[in-house]
Amino acid sequence: MATAFDEQRDWLALPGRCECDGAGKAVSIVGLGVEGCTLEADEVWPAAHDFVHLDIAGTMAMNGRITRVVGRRAEVRFFGQLHPAAIAKLLENVSR
Repeated sequence: MATAFDEQRDWLALPGRCECDGAGKAVSIVGLGVEGCTLEADEVWPAAHDFVHLDIAGTMAMNGRITRVVGRRAEVRFFGQLHPAAIAKLLENVSR
């Protein structure tokens, strides 16, 4: 059963910056979870990447890989996991 936290996580966009293949781009981060997220960019993503560095809302950084690309959206799988309390704090700070 989905909770209010799950619903907020799915629609609330966090600001971010993604570095891949030596280039960086501003992104919106949606669907942030313990194992990954979805990135939305202003331009079409060229393809999946084996390594990306993601800055999340200027407060946290994660490494991962882009596993799927559809137009301006890219799905990222983290190499580690984010703690649920850290996700809740990020969402709380952005929703203010």
